[in-house]
Amino acid sequence: MRLNPKIFALADGIEPVATQEFDNRLIEIYYMNDFEDVFSQNAPKGKFALWTSADGFNYRLFIEKGYYENLGELYTDKVNKIWLDFWDKCDDTTKKYNFRIMLPLAAVCLILFFVISNIDALASVAAYIQFGVLAVFIVGMLFMNKFVKNKLAVLNNESVKGIKDEVGEKHFEELLEEQKKYIDDFFEAQAKLAEEEEAKEENSDNNVSSEAIDLVEENKEDKTIEEGQEKVEVSEETDKKENE
Repeated sequence: MRLNPKIFALADGIEPVATQEFDNRLIEIYYMNDFEDVFSQNAPKGKFALWTSADGFNYRLFIEKGYYENLGELYTDKVNKIWLDFWDKCDDTTKKYNFRIMLPLAAVCLILFFVISNIDALASVAAYIQFGVLAVFIVGMLFMNKFVKNKLAVLNNESVKGIKDEVGEKHFEELLEEQKKYIDDFFEAQAKLAEEEEAKEENSDNNVSSEAIDLVEENKEDKTIEEGQEKVEVSEETDKKENE
């Protein structure tokens, strides 16, 4: 299944952190931390692993470094094979319902639109019939989208069950707890970092303000000194005239 092909291309020519091969397929693993845009668009939303594929056969996994180091057991070759099988099934399911139901339904609706618009006897009610056909198409499309989503949810549950069987249900639950803890710690660290950055900006603004105040005070002092010098010069000139 093609997934995020543009992001997949970002790693062209870059050495992956790890590779996995099975069934003549290749998975390349990269730290998303090394790709600023990928990291900033996913990690802050709690998405620490992003699957990508340009051809629906070989994949690249962009994953947050600390997350991978702590929860690498969820991304072994055996576990990833389950996910690739899941993507394949999703692709097959989506194509199946698009080609077998949605496209034929769209074709029937277009034909009805054309036929109705060319029957003179229906001219007075053609618009109403066409509106009804359009409504049926929209309702059918919404229904099929919901149906496909439910099918994909079932496939996802089956994949999760397969992963549980692979790593052991008890250990899987432990990994989920570790995953939750890592996510909580990550966001706590991010919040702390944001506070520190904000404090640095405030200190920087305060320093700039202090420097500006000092500069104003210096200018005042210089002006006072200049005025004093001018007064002294005027006084000296006055004394000279009086002596003359």
